[in-house]
Amino acid sequence: MQTQCPSFKAKFLYSDSLKQVADYAAERGKFNRLNQARKNIDNAALRTRLLVDAGINEQGDAFVSFTKFAPKKEVTIPQSMADYIKSEPIVFTTDKTRNWVKFAYEKIIKLGNSAPKNNMYKQIVLNKN
Repeated sequence: MQTQCPSFKAKFLYSDSLKQVADYAAERGKFNRLNQARKNIDNAALRTRLLVDAGINEQGDAFVSFTKFAPKKEVTIPQSMADYIKSEPIVFTTDKTRNWVKFAYEKIIKLGNSAPKNNMYKQIVLNKN
């Protein structure tokens, strides 16, 4: 079972990629912006959890993927990962030679902007997979 990232508290499941993005933001004095994006996402989807994975793919392009975990319909209060349904990851890539950590940071910020009204949020969090 994966645990939640302490710096993100709820809604985001812990991953090394997310930790590196949080460290990147903290080192550059941008953690408040990242944390505000997290809060916007948290407030709009109370029971949904997201797993962030990022890096460089086989083609050498930066990518970030978001995997949604929604609680099973019969579960009132999820207690473990077995209480969630995993959706297919949604992957964003860029063919520009960019820092993958910066790319992931920017995508998380974009996901949190105007949540739940933005199209990226609707695609990742509100899809019915």
